Amino acid sequence: MRYTLFILGITLGFIACKNSVAGKPESDIETATEAAPPVVEQDSVGTYDALDTTLSFAGIWVNEGYVNDLHITQSPRLCRADSISCIEIPARTLMVTRYISDFHEGSQDIVVVKSGDQYLFTRPDLGKDYADTIQILSPTRIKVCDTYLYKLVKGDVKKPDWGILEELLFKGTYHLEDGKRVIFAENDTIMGLDQFTHYTPVIDDNWYTDIENDVDYIEFETSENKKVKYGYKFMMDTLTIFQTKCLQQNGRTKACTFETYGEKMYTLIKEK
Repeated sequence: MRYTLFILGITLGFIACKNSVAGKPESDIETATEAAPPVVEQDSVGTYDALDTTLSFAGIWVNEGYVNDLHITQSPRLCRADSISCIEIPARTLMVTRYISDFHEGSQDIVVVKSGDQYLFTRPDLGKDYADTIQILSPTRIKVCDTYLYKLVKGDVKKPDWGILEELLFKGTYHLEDGKRVIFAENDTIMGLDQFTHYTPVIDDNWYTDIENDVDYIEFETSENKKVKYGYKFMMDTLTIFQTKCLQQNGRTKACTFETYGEKMYTLIKEK
């Protein structure tokens, strides 16, 4: 489902770091061990009040376990994506959104409501028989059910990966082995790497549904809108970009059925 996140982003777009998490020591990232505020037991009969108000915690939220895994592995393919991978919390209560699982599957429509001093996710009909409490732990950390979520500084639901990997993994200034500077900038733009103008790191395992692989993928785009697929690996501050190669073909169609890393194309060192 290559474009599901992109399509959901467009659908929900109207709802409305310099130092990224990936660049922080692991000790600087909040963990899920702190005590959460007490939750008031909610009545399960009737409906919630249709209170229309702004939400101070609006934005794009990413599963904290995924963020911590990404910090350690630097590989989206090796990170766990729990039932709530990410969610866009809209600017106001009563606006429709959805939990996203595995970075491609959208769940049923939900809205945020305010009940007393608490915020909750419930169905658009506001029925009290379904409610997930939202516990606000800090400006960048919330808890929904048993899942802790981290707030992106900047995200964009119009992007295939909502800007998650750009902010948490790629964004920054690098240099090639010959000293030439390469910048992975905001809005998925890239400067200084051959003819490429934009990049899209792949967060969804289903992006290439017809090929088994052991590759973290990235797509580069030229000013002529030509797209080129590569594989990449991070090793601390070193980003290596590879061509991909086919290890196994379909005997009848000759289409590639398993792909892995091939020839090394670029080595980039991230500047501090």
